[in-house]
Amino acid sequence: MDINKISKAILVIALIGAAAVFSFFYRMGQNDAKKLADFLIAYDKFDKAITDFSIPLLASNSEAPLAADDLERNADEALAELNIKASARISSLTKHDGEIMRITREIADLGGKELDTLKLFKGAVANKNADLEMLAKELTDITNKRQAKYALFRSLED
Repeated sequence: MDINKISKAILVIALIGAAAVFSFFYRMGQNDAKKLADFLIAYDKFDKAITDFSIPLLASNSEAPLAADDLERNADEALAELNIKASARISSLTKHDGEIMRITREIADLGGKELDTLKLFKGAVANKNADLEMLAKELTDITNKRQAKYALFRSLED
């Protein structure tokens, strides 16, 4: 009779332990999925903000830079959020975890360079500098690199 009670107690303890381990790993996986989803949202917000900021600057070399302060502020805020979300750590339960974390940081860094170049472009337009063509080409190159890194991120995420 005592052996039967002991074996039942061991079985219950083993089941509770297995449930706790499963719950732990499940929660880790859910946290990783949330962090990746948060990064996607922050990236989309940044992409929209940087596009909204760049369109008036690149479309016209007239008074647009003077009216772009709110758009620049929105892009700065979106970049700050992107940097925060890009620095999130994900567990090794996620496939390609190290590469994903590296790429998210690279995307945020390229976003910062892109925003800095846009600000230089805004200043060059305001000062009527002749470097606009070079800055526009540099901006296009950085934007293309950021978008390529994002496409790589999306391919690894699947």
